[in-house]
Amino acid sequence: MNIEIREVQVEFDLYGVSGSVPNFDFASTGRGLMDEMGKRIGNGGVKPTGAMCWVYDSFERMFVGTEIEGENGGNLEHKPILLNRYGFYKHVGPYEKLGDVHRGMEAELSARGLKEIGPRVEKYGEWVEDATKLVTEVYIAIE
Repeated sequence: MNIEIREVQVEFDLYGVSGSVPNFDFASTGRGLMDEMGKRIGNGGVKPTGAMCWVYDSFERMFVGTEIEGENGGNLEHKPILLNRYGFYKHVGPYEKLGDVHRGMEAELSARGLKEIGPRVEKYGEWVEDATKLVTEVYIAIE
């Protein structure tokens, strides 16, 4: 795996839902949070304008959100994120392989002597039926 180390700021101004992650089951937790966010968006008249992002604050908490039109997120949580220095990898392929991507990034950061400080962000590209063409950008904040 060949990750990039970037020192160009990247910002995410997200609105969504957070929750606890039982038994390290990020996939099920994330899908549940997406469902809850969809309900709140539908009931709150909020218009999403950006990509879907999953944010890993720790091994116990995560956040699912998107950018929205305007600044009124209704009953959604606001989560601004600013990354100054981070590992970056663009994954093209099935979402089921993202765990391998994270483990590969961890190994490469460690081999380079870089320390993760969190958070981690997965930014999802547009949905396509062919899972081999799904695009996900992965960001891991580092010192």
